[in-house]
Amino acid sequence: MAQHDITQVETVTPDSAIFTPTPNTRGWKKYDVPDLAGAQQVIGPQLLDGRLRKPLIDFITTEGGVDQRISIFEQGLVVVDMTGAATIRKKVLIPADALQSYMKNVSAARLKNVDTFALAPPERTRRGLVRVYEEDGSYVERVFNPTRMLPKELDDQIGPLRDLLRAVSEDRDVTSSVAGYEPKPGDELVADDLKIYRVVRVVEGAGVVELKCLSAPTSMYVTKKDLHLYFIGAHKR
Repeated sequence: MAQHDITQVETVTPDSAIFTPTPNTRGWKKYDVPDLAGAQQVIGPQLLDGRLRKPLIDFITTEGGVDQRISIFEQGLVVVDMTGAATIRKKVLIPADALQSYMKNVSAARLKNVDTFALAPPERTRRGLVRVYEEDGSYVERVFNPTRMLPKELDDQIGPLRDLLRAVSEDRDVTSSVAGYEPKPGDELVADDLKIYRVVRVVEGAGVVELKCLSAPTSMYVTKKDLHLYFIGAHKR
């Protein structure tokens, strides 16, 4: 992870969360999430030659009061946005071979072959959309009801996108801006329970950080490398 200070740690909104629970967090057997193998942390703006990256794929669903969106941009930038009981916003860079695999599986040509009349129409609270962009900026898209049976031609394309969305949403390592953060006294971080902690001191030799809760008489002692396991971002001043 690239080392960075508090200014590069993303700030937290009142409804923020850093990840969705995996079966392991509920005491089930741990399982691997291979989709993020080789992925890189994203810190700061991700411009290319001073411009925004071109979009490649959008996959959006609204279901059961939860909105989920995953967008893939040129050179492997992946952005996830989830809103519902909590809000999750994440960015990550996937390696070139992974990007090529997604672009081969989900393409404008393949999406054009999906018969729109074979798709159940969306409802106000049940809506899915997959959009693939062409080189000239035009796009092909299909809109459907995600709770109904999908034709295999479409299901085969959005399946990997669902898996990538799940992998990013469940991760709290490479997708966390707290990972690689170098703490300094006075910095303020937000914990999983949204309580605010201030860095009191950093024991350099031991790599231990002392933090004090600003709303309760509580202190924490966490190693620098494990801060991202306890804190979801920086407190917005």
